[in-house]
Amino acid sequence: MSDVLYLAIVTSLKEKILKSKLKPGDMLNSETSLMNEYSASRMTIRKSLSLLSNEGYIYSVPGKGNFVCKPEVDIFQFKFNKYDGLNTHIDRVKLLSVKVMFPPKQIDRILNLDDNQKAVEVVRVLCSDKKEIAMEIIYLPYVHNQPVIEDMLKFANYLKPVEEKLAFVLDKSLNISVTMPSEEICERLNIKINEPIFEITEIIKNEATNKILEYAWFYVSPKYLSIKASTPKDSKDKRIF
Repeated sequence: MSDVLYLAIVTSLKEKILKSKLKPGDMLNSETSLMNEYSASRMTIRKSLSLLSNEGYIYSVPGKGNFVCKPEVDIFQFKFNKYDGLNTHIDRVKLLSVKVMFPPKQIDRILNLDDNQKAVEVVRVLCSDKKEIAMEIIYLPYVHNQPVIEDMLKFANYLKPVEEKLAFVLDKSLNISVTMPSEEICERLNIKINEPIFEITEIIKNEATNKILEYAWFYVSPKYLSIKASTPKDSKDKRIF
């Protein structure tokens, strides 16, 4: 019964916080007052408060009491797929080049390649209604006796099988900025030299092996990409928002 009661107390206090009956910074009633309010033992009250603390709803100040946390309201959840997230349908991926090469020092350092290890450089464009609207430059570590299959690289989601297989150990990072395009990109995507463009860099890493699987640049006009984010409803770091 005590297990059911402590969860009921947690639910009750959460409801008071979420409905602003208890506001950020407010002090909760003392343990003795809560014991009387909920007809519960001190152990049950402490168990309830401990769970609320672990979930990020309250914090304890020794010698003073328990207080409602001030949530970080500027945290947003951003889901992004550089192919499916575009404002237009991609009907073709055009492969421009695939090269096995010793990469520039910057790429070598990012991919953390072994001595004399080569990389695969892939350049391609994404087309919508026969119009080239985005350009991508990808670098992958080259593994001997496992050559890159060009037909496979014609598909935008060629890495998807790998991502599905390694889903629980993949770490992805994105950096999105607005930059002025190079002459090559302007010519390829038919945009003006002074027209800003999104530059998205992406790193995909296997955390289990600490190896970089892919490093890529993705260029697309703002007219084909919009960015949206919302407050996360279920945060792994136990914050309220």
